[in-house]
Amino acid sequence: MRKQPVELNAEITKKTVVSSLVWKLSERFFSQFANLVIQIILARILAPEDFGSLAIILAIVNFLAIFVQSGLATAIVQKNDVDEKDISTLCIMSICVATLLYLVIFFLAPVIADTYELPELKWPMRVLTLTLFPCAINSIQTAILSRRMEFKKLCIRSMIAVPTSGAIGIFMACTGFGLWSLVAQNLSNMLIVMAIMSIGMHLPFNRGFSMEKAKAIYSFSGKIMLSSIVSSGYDMLRTMTIGRRYTTTDLAYYDKAYTYSYYAAQIVNSSITSVMLPVFSRKQSESRELHAMARRSCRLVSFVMVPVFLGGAAVAEQLIPLLLTSKWMPCVPFFVAFCLLRIPGCIAAIDKQVYYAMGRSGLTLTSEIVWFIVNSAVLIIAVPLGVMHIAVGAVIVEWLCTFLIFAISRKVYGYLWKERIKDLIRPLCNGLLMCLVVNAIKLLKLGNLPTLILQLIFGIIVYAALAIITKDDSLQYILKLIVEQIREK
Repeated sequence: MRKQPVELNAEITKKTVVSSLVWKLSERFFSQFANLVIQIILARILAPEDFGSLAIILAIVNFLAIFVQSGLATAIVQKNDVDEKDISTLCIMSICVATLLYLVIFFLAPVIADTYELPELKWPMRVLTLTLFPCAINSIQTAILSRRMEFKKLCIRSMIAVPTSGAIGIFMACTGFGLWSLVAQNLSNMLIVMAIMSIGMHLPFNRGFSMEKAKAIYSFSGKIMLSSIVSSGYDMLRTMTIGRRYTTTDLAYYDKAYTYSYYAAQIVNSSITSVMLPVFSRKQSESRELHAMARRSCRLVSFVMVPVFLGGAAVAEQLIPLLLTSKWMPCVPFFVAFCLLRIPGCIAAIDKQVYYAMGRSGLTLTSEIVWFIVNSAVLIIAVPLGVMHIAVGAVIVEWLCTFLIFAISRKVYGYLWKERIKDLIRPLCNGLLMCLVVNAIKLLKLGNLPTLILQLIFGIIVYAALAIITKDDSLQYILKLIVEQIREK
């Protein structure tokens, strides 16, 4: 029996957008929350140096993954006339690239392990690099579902894969496998995701490879890939530098704080990328409507994420020892710094999706190159001073370069400075006032758990009250969307 062709299009309506955003946020929230719980359990079982070793391996693997997935998903979503020949071409090329990169790492693994004087890294690196193959397939499967706005399937995928792989990692950690338990957790997650996504979805490899199709898609996605290479190149450079100059334990404290702050940011950034890109792409020729949608998105994201990260920085001293035990207390100053680092990135993610929707991916590449140059210069200055100086330097650069994105947006689609200030001033001011109240609760000296509970309660109450007093319409807008969704259900 002939297999059904891959359906690639979906009708975009307000109901579809809201429903998709709810499902995508649910998927990201569940995935990141479950991952956070799993990482907390593993952190309580394993030694910090195990996570430092994993950070070195993941820095390399995540950088290589860019070459097999970055930009392809965006190209599939953004392109108006994607067909099965496009999908087949991307599948074949991604697998070929993954094979080449895996062979490179397989033979270089002993050299890298010797460079860091960590011979135990050789085989874990070789095994974890196998994730490049499911990664190549997953990125295309995810792009197809995103184009069709079928985020419910992505949510179900995560609800199965994340707990299952987490259980594997925790079991191995409890039985003394150390670093290998972290490797198994990461690899099994990718394999399970690929298996689940393959149910009911036929990728048309049999359509063959077209050089013409490859050139057309990579003329767009190539710029996104270069942008990701530049951006992730700095992350890899920073991780490898800290791991080489300092101990794996120092790297673990830095990387754990960086990763935990990343979870919350990814809930928003991934949702924006997956849901808003198809919507922005349909409006790419209607500049006024695109501008209005971007402003609304900016207000909503800042309303939610500013208090989350400022609040996270305020409660770090109580949160870290409760979750990870006192052996991770050196994480606290790093976690505070990275909470401050994530705020501008969540807002700038909206502007980048507008550029992609308009077919202006080169703008993101330009900004990332500037980002990389400035970050690298600051890294060179900060490395001799200490790991904390590296973190502070990264925060400063993130904020400065986000203002560069804002300046580009002003010229590209007319998002004026006065509009930007108007959209951001309320959540920033309200978030800072909330932060002061949350910090003041520490003066009661009630112990970590009672203090944290009071901080969370008063933080939410104060921020909501300030939003009402300052007439921030984002609160009303979010409540309205929630009520509409409840009524429809």
